[in-house]
Amino acid sequence: MNIQTSQFGEIEIADDRVLSFAKGIPGFEDMKEYVLLPADEEGESPFFFLQSIESAELSFFLVDPFSFFKDYDIKLEEQLVERLELEEPTDAIVLTTVSVTGEMKDATTNLKAPIIINNTKKLGMQIVLDNKTYQIKQPLFQAARQV
Repeated sequence: MNIQTSQFGEIEIADDRVLSFAKGIPGFEDMKEYVLLPADEEGESPFFFLQSIESAELSFFLVDPFSFFKDYDIKLEEQLVERLELEEPTDAIVLTTVSVTGEMKDATTNLKAPIIINNTKKLGMQIVLDNKTYQIKQPLFQAARQV
């Protein structure tokens, strides 16, 4: 299928790459279908775009948080595992949203509310973790400099 995007123009995606977010994403509850696009063609970057299929203008900039925060750890409640139909931990992709205001070196990521995707069943949702140490605006590159 072909979809329109404001960032990448018209792109062709296979039907089996469509991700369903049953309740949408907070603030965008009406948008339920997305595609996950790697930020680079080789797929070596930890960055991704979650592009809405229903709105060309709606795209989220995401990152694999484990690439920057080695100790990042989330525990999914059983009801979330069931809602996402996760059968194996390896089926889950965990990504966090990235905000860039100004320069990329000052980007932040939302460790408090990751996006969880069942890559096998193509289901996704954003959850809010009950962990007081994770921040909504965690500096992204500050962690990399400290390693």
